[in-house]
Amino acid sequence: MPGCWLAFIVLPMHPSLRNRLPLYPGQFVAGVVMVSLGPLLDPIMRDLRVPLSRGGLIAAAFFLGQIAGVLVLNAFLAKVPVKWTAAGGALLQAAALAAGALFAKGLGTLFLAYVLVGFGWAFVNTICWMWVPSHVKEKTASATLLMIFFFAVGMTITPLVLGPSISAGVSWRWILACEGGLSLILAAVFAALPLLDIPGRENLRARQIREVSSFNPGLLLGILGGAFLYTGAEACFSVWLPKFMLDTFNASQTWASLSVTSFWIGLLAGRLIVAPISHRLSPARLVTFCCAALAILAVGIAVSPSQATCLALAAGAGLAASASYGLIGSYTALFPAWHAGVASSAFVLAGAAGSMIFPYLTGPAASAGGFRLAIALTAVPAFGCALVALYIHARSGERSPRVAPLPDL
Repeated sequence: MPGCWLAFIVLPMHPSLRNRLPLYPGQFVAGVVMVSLGPLLDPIMRDLRVPLSRGGLIAAAFFLGQIAGVLVLNAFLAKVPVKWTAAGGALLQAAALAAGALFAKGLGTLFLAYVLVGFGWAFVNTICWMWVPSHVKEKTASATLLMIFFFAVGMTITPLVLGPSISAGVSWRWILACEGGLSLILAAVFAALPLLDIPGRENLRARQIREVSSFNPGLLLGILGGAFLYTGAEACFSVWLPKFMLDTFNASQTWASLSVTSFWIGLLAGRLIVAPISHRLSPARLVTFCCAALAILAVGIAVSPSQATCLALAAGAGLAASASYGLIGSYTALFPAWHAGVASSAFVLAGAAGSMIFPYLTGPAASAGGFRLAIALTAVPAFGCALVALYIHARSGERSPRVAPLPDL
């Protein structure tokens, strides 16, 4: 079995590793910046005196910036080589994180800083998601799962570092500054390493959007709906689980941050489990099963009697969620030529919208009805995604982007 997973990591895919290498550190840093929102939320709210009902605005700012970034990327920057677009996004992300660390004096200024962080983040993340289905037309699901493996590693490791650091008295401002430094290194990586451009990209106008939509409008609608609902549920866990642990169980910062790590360890393990079996089953049917299980476990977390039970169920929720995002996104490869990149951008855009709306609504729900109710409501988008996946399966017909069998070593 370990040999099989070594094959998964080094499995040759076209184009060569050399021409796609920056995608992987890009996804790692993207995971680091996104997941830090959860562990940092409580110290930021206390330091800036942000009420619980408005706590979700910090995450909403980040995802609002993502939406703006995806729109600008597709409407105005098609003629800019993807490597320089990604490098510029990483540089903007670095500057915005540093600005938030140095100049944020209240919710308003931090909101603006995180909008700019999300704007730059969108360039890096969207380029990765546009690149894979545009260049990898076979074994697409395998390629996307490999790419988001690095995203999950960043999401898993970061809370392990942040929890003890915050408990030891490290300011959230220093943490943002460190993330800015990491983003600056990423910008240098994109600038220094080769990354194949995406041929045929055009600045999107109404004509191109109609052309992409007309290929398979039902499939595109299903992909967008699945991304919106799944990422909304996932973001609720990533952003609010630490605060849920702090307020419900009076946990320490270390244990609160560990809840996000538990969730992402489950996600990481689930992606490794799903990869070798998804060539035998429809990816959409796997998403249906996984998201239905996620909905059940969300309710379990909400009613858990202790923090130990909550941590165990969080790992189970991550295992249930596992490969859903990558598997839904892999269906964009069914769109021809440059259409696949546009479909991927729309997929990321829908996910950003879900990640903005659902975590924001969690704050008022927790303020009005308590954290247990707010976390239980995460089951709604999760179960909705399970239903949408059935629709994706029906609209894709027999052309499922299956993962190729891994060789036995």
